[in-house]
Amino acid sequence: MQNRIIKKLFNLSKHLHGEAAQSRLISGIILDTSRRHVSVPFLMRIIDEIQAGGGNYLQLHFSDAEGYRLYSEILGQTLMETNDQYLIKSEILELITYANDRDVMIIPDFDVPSHSKGWLSLVKEKFGEKFYNSIVSDFDEGLVDYFDNSQATKFVKYLIEEIAFLFKQDKYKGHQVFSIGGDEVPGTNNFQEEYVRFINTISSYVEQCGYKPRIWNDSLNEAGLYALNSNVEIVYWQEGMLPPEVFISHKRALHNSNFYTLVYSPSNDNLNIEAITEQIEYVKASHKSDIFCYKDNPYGEVDTQGVLKGTAYTFWTERGVELTDEQLLNQILPLVKNYLKISQS
Repeated sequence: MQNRIIKKLFNLSKHLHGEAAQSRLISGIILDTSRRHVSVPFLMRIIDEIQAGGGNYLQLHFSDAEGYRLYSEILGQTLMETNDQYLIKSEILELITYANDRDVMIIPDFDVPSHSKGWLSLVKEKFGEKFYNSIVSDFDEGLVDYFDNSQATKFVKYLIEEIAFLFKQDKYKGHQVFSIGGDEVPGTNNFQEEYVRFINTISSYVEQCGYKPRIWNDSLNEAGLYALNSNVEIVYWQEGMLPPEVFISHKRALHNSNFYTLVYSPSNDNLNIEAITEQIEYVKASHKSDIFCYKDNPYGEVDTQGVLKGTAYTFWTERGVELTDEQLLNQILPLVKNYLKISQS
């Protein structure tokens, strides 16, 4: 009798522990490496801080207007030696092994259809003007043509397949994440149907490659959200066409990266310790996982009704191009540590 009671209590304890583990929010770091290329040792320092703070992933935003910072046979970036332009193949594999050994997932962030100028420039260089013109949008030279352009879609798929192969992580099989961006896309006010059709095609292909697709929130209206593939996660940074409540009502998996409290741009202006201390105190005072950034209020508290999956601290590096690695890390690492401490409490 006593043994049966002990067994029941043990099973109940396991059940409750499992529920607690499931309800724990995911904490991640999104790092812009396109505007300022960084080395593997640099990224390892950030991974160490993520591990120490109990974080879950490092998302590498390696593709944007300023560059495509990744090995690519397709785009002609095939150097075998470490360089100051992109991570070579062996470095990517080294980084993944290092991160996975420390329970940190590496998330590739290939932002399309907008923010594509870096890789589109490489397309022009390698494949010539004619092919380049056939896949770039008339709207913007940094925008791949998302208007039912089968050639553009096919080329994006080729790149996604290459990236997916490079970033394959057996440890996270079945729940690896791939960010396809989808943010700040010109034309989506009037051409939402074409935009969502493109995102659905790309996200379905990402899933075929063994990843869960993720996009930013701001280019979706409600009709687009309704039509969006159900497998797509949303990173909500600030109110674009829709407030967070609409995503919640559609039961969308949300990750909060509040544009005010969870976004930071390292720069020469913030080299002194007082500036970082001030930012730490600001995040301590202002950040909560359910505080979202509205157009008229960056501190709007929201009932997320169980759809909030986690938060992410995003670092954009366009203002930190002239900083040394140590200067950049001296700004990033204390903020990562502080954010993860708050997130885990």
